[in-house]
Amino acid sequence: MPVLVVHTTGDAARRSLDDPDAAIAPVVAATRRLLRIDAEPVATHVHRWTFARPLRATGEPFFRSPGLSLCGDAWGESPAVRTAWASGDSLGRALAAS
Repeated sequence: MPVLVVHTTGDAARRSLDDPDAAIAPVVAATRRLLRIDAEPVATHVHRWTFARPLRATGEPFFRSPGLSLCGDAWGESPAVRTAWASGDSLGRALAAS
């Protein structure tokens, strides 16, 4: 089953801190509209990352082994949003090339 992970802006997340589930419908609607997805999602989940901070970065762009691939702000040179994006981009390119 395909999985799609969608992140909101910081402002949008702050508006939903007291009721994170309230963000699901507008985020799903915007995602479906932007990506032209006709199907409703089978499942949704919202998670607040308010206090998530990697303790240290791995120095590697991503982790990949048979059946499991990981990417994010803990992979790369320094934990940051730009690192998470670069990690996901690198992993995506590696998966597409394989």
